Amino acid sequence: MKCYFFGSFNPIHLGHIEIARRIKAQFAFDEVIFVPTYIPPHKHDLENYFHRLKMVELAVGSSNVSDIESKLPIPSYSYRTIEKLKEIDRTEKINFIIGYDQFFKLESWREPVYLKQNLNFIVIPRKFKNGQTINLRAFDYFKEKNYNFQIADIGFLDVSSNMIRKYISNNQDITGLTTKEVKEYIENNRLYKNPAQTKSFW
Repeated sequence: MKCYFFGSFNPIHLGHIEIARRIKAQFAFDEVIFVPTYIPPHKHDLENYFHRLKMVELAVGSSNVSDIESKLPIPSYSYRTIEKLKEIDRTEKINFIIGYDQFFKLESWREPVYLKQNLNFIVIPRKFKNGQTINLRAFDYFKEKNYNFQIADIGFLDVSSNMIRKYISNNQDITGLTTKEVKEYIENNRLYKNPAQTKSFW
């Protein structure tokens, strides 16, 4: 049994990898497949898709990554990807890792009824800045609407893609935030630098 982890992975970091590892163990999945989003409808400041795809492959191995979204119509609506994955996997429902914030925005996504009917959601919890955690009663609405979901018990990981991008733009070291291979790829391709940092001296 497999599970899919969608995301922009801009860039992938150790938190993503640890989330996948813990969810795989907790729910006894045979594999977790990372699906970098191609051209999402609401994000316009992402690094080039093929850079992001390559970084994910470097981090977790190409056998654990799907480039399916680059082969589908744009913008990259999740329901289209799920339709294709169901066709490929010949399964009734797709196991789908999703962050707490995005789960609560589901009904603003394209074709939310289709997603509800065809996904088993694995919800990643979060910790708020004031130290509070999620209120489980907040999920009552989704129970009443018959969403299939489980909340992963994986703890909290203090790292984000935004943090890495800020570190790079400030010329700070990102060792320990992503893998050695991804760090070297970012450096070799001068990704996430401010325009002024990428200009030639001459």
